[in-house]
Amino acid sequence: MRPELGLTPDIDREIELLAESGKRFGEWPRSIRQLWRAEKLHRRRHELAFLNAIALAWSLVSLALDYSAGPEVLAAGLPLRLGIVAPLYLLAIAMALYGGWYAQRWTSIAAVLAFVWVGGYLGMHVAPEQLAEYVMASGLLLAMGIAVLPIRVPWLALMAGLTVAGLWAIWLMMPGRGQEELVLMAFVTVTTCVSLLIPARSARIKDEHFIYALRAQIASRQLMSANEQLRALSDHDDLTGLPNRRNLERVFDEAFRTSVAAGTDLAVIMIDVDHFKLFNDTYGHVAGDRTLAQIARTLERSICGPGRMVARYGGEEFIAVLDGTEEQSALRIADGARRAIADRRVSVGDRRRSSVTVSMGVTLRRRADRSPLSMIERADAALYEAKEAGRNIVRLAGRGDGKPPPAILKEQA
Repeated sequence: MRPELGLTPDIDREIELLAESGKRFGEWPRSIRQLWRAEKLHRRRHELAFLNAIALAWSLVSLALDYSAGPEVLAAGLPLRLGIVAPLYLLAIAMALYGGWYAQRWTSIAAVLAFVWVGGYLGMHVAPEQLAEYVMASGLLLAMGIAVLPIRVPWLALMAGLTVAGLWAIWLMMPGRGQEELVLMAFVTVTTCVSLLIPARSARIKDEHFIYALRAQIASRQLMSANEQLRALSDHDDLTGLPNRRNLERVFDEAFRTSVAAGTDLAVIMIDVDHFKLFNDTYGHVAGDRTLAQIARTLERSICGPGRMVARYGGEEFIAVLDGTEEQSALRIADGARRAIADRRVSVGDRRRSSVTVSMGVTLRRRADRSPLSMIERADAALYEAKEAGRNIVRLAGRGDGKPPPAILKEQA
């Protein structure tokens, strides 16, 4: 089965119905038949070109049979085989490789008709002594064509009917018809009809396999989608929709290695909701959960962007990772998020609204570049300092030079 067959939810449903109903090809919806043609076309080109090339070679080898039958037969057969049969097979090969679906079908059928009719004509009208050889060879070619040509059964039946009808017409014009010739023609006719059972059976099986393969492809795609959804659920926090701690650690580790290799800075912001236990005790856990979700959305709007991620770290704690961000930019982003949360009143139920604030601790990789864990520890220490300093503050992790943090970080809401 080739990938990317253009399956859609509507086609998926049609395939499921077909798999359950077992309808034949002629009863398939047009969209499914188009999928069948798209999947078969590439292989059919090579099959038809190969089979028509073999038939062309066979038609040329048949000149040896004409030669053995005598100069008169060869003289009659040469222009028929080289002037009609061979050009038709060359055309069929060209259409097999470069033509459309219908051109492939009709040129292949026309070539078979010409080959069989020429053989029947030579046997019945030019070389009656070799009648059996010519007619049997023609019948064998027809039976083989029916069995191996990658054409749908109705068109094979049409080809067989036209070919046999042509042979009967040639026989009717044959002088001195006898019982032996009639039996031979009847045998070829019966053999041709029986040969049609082979592609009829194989086409039915192949069609079922095609539908089942499409169904398996749909099931595989649905399974992959379900797995992706499960993975997304396992990587995101149920309450806030933010990436969870496991997801954060994976992304943060990769960002840290990239920052070290590129020599760029990396900022980490630890965020904690102020007095959240008191908030829960006052308004209830439902209001607390609603508030955490609202804070998460505010943090996303204020912080997230290319190379920036906010995750729920646990409880009322959040963490942000900002790739390629220098100190002043990280502080400005953090303080903007702090302000946005402080300025927004959150719903606590019964049309009541309240305010919450957050404290933040910021650190940069170049200050604690030993490991991702050391960065988180330093950001957490800065967060603790913000809490001790009165909350609703952004605090930068210790400079190590004794200087106080920038004034912007001390500003109260």
